[in-house]
Amino acid sequence: MKTLHKPLQVTVYQDVLCAWCYLADLRLDVLRQEFGDAVRWSVRPYPLRVHDVLPTEREKRGLVEEVQRAQREADLTAPLLSTDLWLGGDPPRSSVPALAALEAARLQGPNARMFLARAMQRAALEQGVNVSRPDVVFELASRVGLAMNEFSAAFRSEETRRLILDEHRDAAGRGVRGVPTLVIGGRWMLCGLRELSEYREHILACMGRVAVPRSGSSERLVH
Repeated sequence: MKTLHKPLQVTVYQDVLCAWCYLADLRLDVLRQEFGDAVRWSVRPYPLRVHDVLPTEREKRGLVEEVQRAQREADLTAPLLSTDLWLGGDPPRSSVPALAALEAARLQGPNARMFLARAMQRAALEQGVNVSRPDVVFELASRVGLAMNEFSAAFRSEETRRLILDEHRDAAGRGVRGVPTLVIGGRWMLCGLRELSEYREHILACMGRVAVPRSGSSERLVH
């Protein structure tokens, strides 16, 4: 789909350790292909685990339950989600290192970030690998073909981690409370996983091609 108009901006807030974000990302991949240059996508970090501390047993139970709910929500084309990330002996302490890796990859282009993000999602959410560990981060970055010296410098930079925390604070100030959250055209904010058809409908509405969808409890105008 091509357009002579200014591309519609869609911002996606996500955490690479979140099963709901993984499912949303796969659905949005269809729309990225469908809308082409008519939509400009921006994926921004929103860590669900900000602080560097091991999850408590109660937190792990809650995280496992989230994955189990996502398993029931997944369609037939979705990956087989695993709870092993939170049930194993090495659960992630924080989302920040994994998201910092994606910001470091972004410096080598949007495709570099996309390839690393998908590799991390598969490792964490299908295979139960703790992708917040530096050794895992470097292995995956090398596997997807990143320039490792450049990547290492950006990943280890305190500035990259500050960027993650600044993004989290700014997003929260704009009303983001969880992930996945989409902000479409600076107009609509959609929170939580949605059906592909619903994502499409809102994007088309912001392009003026269909009527504005009825607002729901987890969807609102951005002010």
